[in-house]
Amino acid sequence: MMRALALSLFLALPVGAFADPVTRVFDALKINEVVDILAEEGRASAEELEENMFPGRGGAAWQAEIARIYDVGSMEKTLAGAMTRALRDADVLTMVDFLESARGKKIMGLEISARRAFIDPEMEDIAAETFANAQQTRPVLYEQVQAFTEINALVEQNLEGAFASNAAFAMGLKSSGAFPGASADQLIAELWSGDEAVEADVRDWLFAYLMTAYAPLSEQDLAAYISFSETEPGAELNSAIMEGFGILFAEISFDLGAAAGRFMGQQDL
Repeated sequence: MMRALALSLFLALPVGAFADPVTRVFDALKINEVVDILAEEGRASAEELEENMFPGRGGAAWQAEIARIYDVGSMEKTLAGAMTRALRDADVLTMVDFLESARGKKIMGLEISARRAFIDPEMEDIAAETFANAQQTRPVLYEQVQAFTEINALVEQNLEGAFASNAAFAMGLKSSGAFPGASADQLIAELWSGDEAVEADVRDWLFAYLMTAYAPLSEQDLAAYISFSETEPGAELNSAIMEGFGILFAEISFDLGAAAGRFMGQQDL
């Protein structure tokens, strides 16, 4: 009887309970869904890139390049590898405890839902408009989102990531032989011109996104998430996420630049 009871309890445990902790972190963060969203956004942006840099010259060959660059399996492999290295010495079990809790699951679900909604540029505009006066209309949420953004240095880290991606894109262009008369530094400077506007765009996007994602949360739930972010495991998790996505975006940006350069030939930037 005891043996049968033990077996039934074993079978009742979710399969994920036996996965290694890092895999459980990936699953809790819904990395596969995030990568799907990024791939969809990337494919849409690639059409705009063609229009701006070599209009009407891409065709099926360009689509094939984009399918290769935004291959979901390859993206997940790159991201998982980078994050696994970043989490090697981290307190992963504490991360799992928070992320797999009812509160953690709710927060991750809301982040994914908002991120998916922002694929639609109109939704992004609506969110920005809705929360433009949030300091007056939702003061507690506004202050909590501000605190969360500052604790995790989200604006600064996203700006660093954007600069690194632009640099990688420029290096990709150079690797394909585009713009032989310009140095990589000159290309990077051209791509990064108007950096103040870039910073404003990053701040506006982050604020609209986080306000959208966390608006349904209770004050207590968001306070708990902020408190977790202030712990060492919370900081390690944020760092690993930023490092992982930074490596992924740099790799994609280099490949995009190299592919675009081949299609552009010697056309000026």
